[in-house]
Amino acid sequence: MEHRIVQPRAAPESPSMDELESIISNRSYLNSNNYSRSLAVMLQPGSYSDFRAHPEFDEAFERWTQGDRYRGLDMVRLWSFVLNIKHILSRCPGSLAEVGVYKGQSSAVLSYFAEKAARKVYLADTFEGFAESQFEADFSNGKKQAFKDTNLVMAKDVVGIYSGIRWIVGLFPASVTAEMRADYYSFVSIDCDIYEPIRDALRFFWPRMTPGGMIFVHDYSSGYWPGATRAIDEFCAESGVRGMLLPDLGGSYVLVRQGWPEAPGRGPERTVGGATDHHSDCSRYWCDDATAGECN
Repeated sequence: MEHRIVQPRAAPESPSMDELESIISNRSYLNSNNYSRSLAVMLQPGSYSDFRAHPEFDEAFERWTQGDRYRGLDMVRLWSFVLNIKHILSRCPGSLAEVGVYKGQSSAVLSYFAEKAARKVYLADTFEGFAESQFEADFSNGKKQAFKDTNLVMAKDVVGIYSGIRWIVGLFPASVTAEMRADYYSFVSIDCDIYEPIRDALRFFWPRMTPGGMIFVHDYSSGYWPGATRAIDEFCAESGVRGMLLPDLGGSYVLVRQGWPEAPGRGPERTVGGATDHHSDCSRYWCDDATAGECN
C-alpha cells in the first residue's frame, strides 16, 4: 500500500522586528485589524498556523475586534477563550455566561460558540457602568466614570441575534432570573473589574458549574483593579478552590470545576456563598439549600 506523506501548510510570513517596532511606535494597530493580527503571529498555536485547525478563530477574531482594534492585541486571551470553550463544549453539558459585558465583544465570541453548540448564553451587566454603591475606597474619578460609554442597544448590536441569548440587566446578583438560577454552566467569563460583583458572581456560579467546566476571571493580576484580586483570593480561601494565571493583558485567573470521584453516589457538601454543592450522579450538579431535596 502506498503511503502519502502529508506536508503541513507553510506558516504565514511573520513581520520583521523592524516592522513590528514601527507598528508599535506609530500605534498603527489602532487603524487596522491586520496589524493586530500580525503582531500576534508568534502567539498563534502551530495547529492553526501550520495545519489550519480551529478555523473558528477567524470568525472569533472578527467578533472580538468589533469597534475596538486595540483588543486584537490581547491574542492570548482570545486564543484561551477559543481553545477552552471548544474543548469544554465538546465534553461538558451546561450553558455559558458572562458577567461584565460592557460593549459586547467577548460576549459576541461566547454567543458564537453557544449558537454552534445549541447552548444558552446569559449576558449580565448594568450596561451603564458601575453603580455608586459599588465604588471602592481607592476609586479615582476616572474609575468612577469607567464603562459608562455603552448601553444595552449598543451591546446587542455587537453581540448579534441568537435565540439562545438571555440578557440580564441590572446589578448582579439582584438581576438574576429564575431561569438563570435554575440552570447549570460549562463556561463562565467574569469581567466586572471590582470586588463586590466578582465575589458575588463566583459564589453564584461555582456551585452551578458542571465537572470540567471553567470560570475565567479577568484582571486578577492586571494591577489596575485590586478589588478583583481580593475577591478571587477570598473566594479561593473560603472554598478551597485553586486556579491558574494566564499571561494575557489583564492577568486572567482560571478556575476548573473538578468532580467528586471519591463519592460513588453523593459527593461531599460544601456551602459557598449560600449555595450548597450536592454533587451526585443525577443530572443536576447543584442545589440551593431550599431545593436540595430535588437532587436526591
